[in-house]
Formats: sequence, structure tokens, C-alpha cells
Amino acid sequence: MLALPPSLEPYAPLIAMILAFVDGLLFGLAIKKAVVSFVLFVVAVILGGYIGFSLPGVSASYLISRAVGLAAHWISSAPAIFSGISIFFIIGLAVGIWKG
Repeated sequence: MLALPPSLEPYAPLIAMILAFVDGLLFGLAIKKAVVSFVLFVVAVILGGYIGFSLPGVSASYLISRAVGLAAHWISSAPAIFSGISIFFIIGLAVGIWKG
């Protein structure tokens, strides 16, 4: 499981749970920051289009259609992702998204 010194071997399950929770927490923070950044980028593109600025080849409808397609793909593969993850990782992920 974990390569620990002999003095810490009895605590291996507890250490594994703590590591899973901290990993989930960090992933939750990263996911929340990524979602906020994406939303702000979409808002900037929409506002830029409203006042006459635009990026070549990027429109609000293109971004929204790509986001919906990616979200549908991620949601369809979510059960396979979460089937092998411990409850502590999921709790850490939820706390990271909530408090991030």
C-alpha cells in the first residue's frame, strides 16, 4: 500500500485516508478555479462582442456549444471515474469545490 517506515506502519490506513482527502481537496480547488476562469472568459467574450470587439474565430455561440459538448462527455463518463475513488477523496473534492 504505502512505503512507510516501520514506526508508521500501524497508521498506514489513516495516512492513506488523509492523503486521499487532501488530494480531493486540491483537485476541488483546481476544478473550482477552472470553472470560474471559464465563466469569466465566456462573459468577457460576450461583453466584447456586445461592444464590438471580437477574437477571430471565437464567438459566444461557439464557446457555449463546445462547453455543452464537453460537459455532456464528462457527465457520461463520470460514473466510471468515481467508481474507483474512495469516499474520502469525494468528500475532499466536495469541500474543495465548496470552500475554494
